[in-house]
Amino acid sequence: MQERYDDFEKLDTKVVAVAQEDKDLASHAKFLKHFDPSPRFKVTADIEGKTKGRYHQTSAYLIDKSGYIREIFPMMIHHRASWDTILKRIEAVNQEGR
Repeated sequence: MQERYDDFEKLDTKVVAVAQEDKDLASHAKFLKHFDPSPRFKVTADIEGKTKGRYHQTSAYLIDKSGYIREIFPMMIHHRASWDTILKRIEAVNQEGR
């Protein structure tokens, strides 16, 4: 994701990662230390577990500017969805809004 961030920015797309595994701010800080360099996108911790019932941990969601989930890209740890596929879908959603 880090290496494709500019492509998402060009499409006026915000990237937010939700770390659902973190139990407290200390564990979240430890998780963030694994990124080198620091992520260019927002990484937030869901310490209270509010997103666990809504979103699967290993998936990417395309949410439009109105807050609607437009597409779910299932992702497994060893099998990531193609960023190109996601970027093309973002382009299509952006075109619909024009």
